[in-house]
Amino acid sequence: MTRLIGYFVLIVLVAVGFAWIADRPGNVTIQWLGYDIQTSVFIGAVALLLAFVIVFLLGWLGLLTWTGPKKFRGRVERRRQRVGQDAVRRGIFAAGAGDKSAALKADAIARRTVPNEPLALLLQAQSAQLNEDSIASRQAFERMLEKPEMAELGLRGLYMEAKKANQNEAAKQFAERALTANPALAWSSSALFEIQTREGDWRSALKTLQIAKEHRHLGKPEADRRRSLLLTQLAIELEDSQPGKALAYASEAFDLSPTLIPAAVVAGRILTTQGQTSRATKILTQAWRSTQHPEIALTFAHARRGDSPRDRLARVKSLVAAGSQTLEGAVAVAVAAIDAQEWKTARLALEPYLANNPPARVCRLMARIEAGQNRDSGRAREWLAKAARGAPDPVWVAADGTVSAEWQPISPSTGALGSFEWKTPPASATANPEDFAAEISALDVVSLEGESLPDSYAKAKGLSGRSNEPVDVVASPVGKEASDAAKTAPTPANDTGTSNALVPTSEATVEAEEVTTPVDRFRRR
Repeated sequence: MTRLIGYFVLIVLVAVGFAWIADRPGNVTIQWLGYDIQTSVFIGAVALLLAFVIVFLLGWLGLLTWTGPKKFRGRVERRRQRVGQDAVRRGIFAAGAGDKSAALKADAIARRTVPNEPLALLLQAQSAQLNEDSIASRQAFERMLEKPEMAELGLRGLYMEAKKANQNEAAKQFAERALTANPALAWSSSALFEIQTREGDWRSALKTLQIAKEHRHLGKPEADRRRSLLLTQLAIELEDSQPGKALAYASEAFDLSPTLIPAAVVAGRILTTQGQTSRATKILTQAWRSTQHPEIALTFAHARRGDSPRDRLARVKSLVAAGSQTLEGAVAVAVAAIDAQEWKTARLALEPYLANNPPARVCRLMARIEAGQNRDSGRAREWLAKAARGAPDPVWVAADGTVSAEWQPISPSTGALGSFEWKTPPASATANPEDFAAEISALDVVSLEGESLPDSYAKAKGLSGRSNEPVDVVASPVGKEASDAAKTAPTPANDTGTSNALVPTSEATVEAEEVTTPVDRFRRR
């Protein structure tokens, strides 16, 4: 509108000028090169204007002839850029929506029109992924590495392609490069941490975790939880070779996570071997109050070297009294009482849990009590039969359902860190009652009396203070009486009318010699 008004004003001014000149007649004489040219002022003005217009047009045509090709090429290039950028935009939208055909079509246009456009590389990678062309997608991501503004995107894309192809070493290198280039990237620290924990590289995982914490990729509670898990695993691995470092790791892990059972147990065992009974007792008592677990009770029982079985029973009672009365406490007292041959104490501890389908471990402990106190193999078998129907023993169960007898920092199935919890396993992971019943027929008084406790009870290595003393089970009161009972046991008849002893007399002594309790195993270690 402004331009139109300007043109109108210019025309009016020209018309007014010509009218003004026409109203004032006169002559104009031009003498040039021997010629005399005479005309009116009006004709002279028109001629001058025409001359100016002709000069302007000639100049414009000359300039156009000189710069025209360049401008034409620029116009064509700008049009190509518009078409290409529009194709890139449409292609990225189509790839995000999963429209494979539209993305590939737009990619073809973008390759032809804007091959060096950074976003065109992204479109190439996305369309190749939709087309399941891993080679083309990797090539696109590799070209991104040549452009500084797209290098991080290229590394992430190459990492994802390597993970998809199960090339873990290549994926690890891409994650390391990305983290080195920009520690603020959350995905690189998370990916590298996951790979390092899967490989069991706990020290490198701790460094990566520290970077993630410094850049606030994780909240402090989650970072502390992960650190405590890594430190606990390091402590377990170094417990025998470097107990000093293992104790430092376990103590820090326990401070970060007081409910982490393995950290408390490892710290308690190491402190016990170093003779720091009071400190071990303090840590184990604190752990028991937060989370009751059989390993804590067992380690606490052996925290003072040289104690007799009755002394250990007294210690366990004091520990259980410090917390709430639960099944775990009753089982801990019963185990210590059986070890001390305090049968009445063991029965009283388990009595509140004997009604209404008692748990399997309670039934097995009752079977041991019947075998050890009364030499009653019949009652012992009844309790074992009940154990087959009772609730299974708690074990370490991962979130994905993986069951493990020992604690592990990561799930072997998914690699998830800290997924194991101490709880009753799902029904699908429990023992088959028929298989359990088949084992009952092979048991006798001796085997019941020496029945091994779950693996979780067998971790207090060398805590009794008499680890180098051999244990003669046959000479011990329990072993000798069990052997005698096996020799004099009645010989029931089988279905065919033949007589079969529960345990052959010639094998009773050998079997008794092989019987060991968890405490015996601790002493031998």
